[in-house]
Amino acid sequence: MAKEINIQEELKRLDEIIEKISSKALPLEESLALYEEGVKITKALEEALKEAEAKVEKIVEIK
Repeated sequence: MAKEINIQEELKRLDEIIEKISSKALPLEESLALYEEGVKITKALEEALKEAEAKVEKIVEIK
């Protein structure tokens, strides 16, 4: 099971990262670090979504 994440907070952080990178006013190193963070957040959110889908499928199978 993936580490518990706060989906709303992670989406908010992802929006912040997108805004910062889109501003084009960052040094390359900072842009790359933010991009890497964004990729990690995206993967965590995808995993949380997969887990939620699996739970829904189990519920549907029970009924």
